Amino acid sequence: MSRVLIFFTLLQIGIFAAEPSVYGAGNLNSANPYGLSPSEKKIVQNSKDIKSLQKKIRFLTLQYSSIQEKFDGLRSIAESINNKIGKIDKNRFSQKEEILALKKSLSDNLDLQNTNQEKVKSVLSELSSLIDSINTNYISKQQFDELTQKQQDFQNKIEKRFTKLESARKESILSSKSGSQLLKEANKYFKKRSYENAKIRFQRLVKINYKPATSNYMLGEIAYRLKLYKNAIQYYKKSISLYDKASFTPILLYHTGISLSKLNKNSEARNFFTALKTNYPNSKEAKALKK
Repeated sequence: MSRVLIFFTLLQIGIFAAEPSVYGAGNLNSANPYGLSPSEKKIVQNSKDIKSLQKKIRFLTLQYSSIQEKFDGLRSIAESINNKIGKIDKNRFSQKEEILALKKSLSDNLDLQNTNQEKVKSVLSELSSLIDSINTNYISKQQFDELTQKQQDFQNKIEKRFTKLESARKESILSSKSGSQLLKEANKYFKKRSYENAKIRFQRLVKINYKPATSNYMLGEIAYRLKLYKNAIQYYKKSISLYDKASFTPILLYHTGISLSKLNKNSEARNFFTALKTNYPNSKEAKALKK
């Protein structure tokens, strides 16, 4: 009887000795948890996603602060311009109309800026509320994707608004310059192949009707060099309709023909080449067609 009891005692000891330790299994706070059920694994993954999302929100908040500083700087520039405009001679009627239009544009931009700032604050508030909800509730993949999309949309809105404000700032600077000064600057930028800077000045010259034939021709040249042939043709046609005896007319006809060829409009291109050879037979462009 005692031998049997001893045998069972040893057997139980062996069983307990062979059983692995389960201390720490299922601990969700462990750095490397194990022994988790599918639901617990999902909770751990959600926790990691939330931490990653919180980092993105903090980064977004810092970006907002940076953008706010840029907005404030633009506001200061706009107010400075507005003060200078107020000192211009009130008796010059044509300039007074431009000043009033500029004041309205600046005022509208400031109002729109303030509106967008409120929208930014509203979006950040929504994001904060959504994060709080994530911290207390299970987040689905759809919700996570929606939050990511909102963040991207917010960033796109900020970039577009900043671009518009920058364009308004440049327009206000250009409006204070004379036509001759703008033309000189535009030609300088064109020679340096700084086409964007040249373009906005030629567009301003067209707007104020200063040498419109030349300005439209130069806009066509910019489009031609950028291989925007359809745009180039429109500017060339406008230029020649305003003045067809300009010194640049042979180049205009030549580049119009080439642009049409690039667009597979060969019949129309031949008409321009024919006009070039007929009216300007000794021009460099006409001679180039004979080669």
